[in-house]
Amino acid sequence: MRKHSYADLTAAFTTADTVIRHKMSTGVEPIDRLLEGGMEFGIMYLLYGDRSLHDDVLRMAVHAQLPPELGGISTPSIIIDSANIISIERITDHSYRLGLEPEETMDRIYITRAFNSSQTYDLVMNQLQHLFDQVPARLLIVSGLPNLYLSEGITSEGLQEITHMASRLMTFTLKRNIVTVVTAPASDRNPRLPAGGRALASYAQIHIHVQESRAYFKYTLAKHPSCPVRRASRAKEQRSPFTTLPLSFFLQYEDEE
Repeated sequence: MRKHSYADLTAAFTTADTVIRHKMSTGVEPIDRLLEGGMEFGIMYLLYGDRSLHDDVLRMAVHAQLPPELGGISTPSIIIDSANIISIERITDHSYRLGLEPEETMDRIYITRAFNSSQTYDLVMNQLQHLFDQVPARLLIVSGLPNLYLSEGITSEGLQEITHMASRLMTFTLKRNIVTVVTAPASDRNPRLPAGGRALASYAQIHIHVQESRAYFKYTLAKHPSCPVRRASRAKEQRSPFTTLPLSFFLQYEDEE
């Protein structure tokens, strides 16, 4: 029988303080601050609250295409959209701000739209593997997972389907070692909690509550396995209804050339 040295035995173990946790920046500074650098791979995140949070997840999908040295992961993103969040104008705006070509950016954001709850369920339960076999994405966004169930009138069967989807997403996220962001509205009964039942809330390991006021957006880290509840905010940008940018934006790139 071979004798094992102490070094052989300890090499098989890794303590919590030596684990390297790989993260991606969200491109949303207060969320990165709450999460101490960004979102960790293998984790499912739940963003819930005001509809303005969907602009944040579009920003994440664009930011993911930056190279790692700039905080991105240089990969496409997949969006399963049950909340009609896609805005070409906002994707274009975010692309310009990051120095990306909008058309190339949109070519690397793969969107599949659900128009009723049955389609949402089929996409998550039956099509998810196929989507990732076709696209080498590391970021999955499932916008408005319970939205169509709520608009159609939620039933016990609907709650059960939401539970199945939440479980499937958590397992898939861990297995593929990706980042999954699920969004939901706030509960009508308690705006501090997400809609969609307890199962959705329990399967997502990290919760961020997003609130919009007239002057700023407030982000609350409402659930985290190792961090306390805490808050961060950002002021609203003064935007024109158009997506044009100031001349100085284009001059800076001419100077670089």
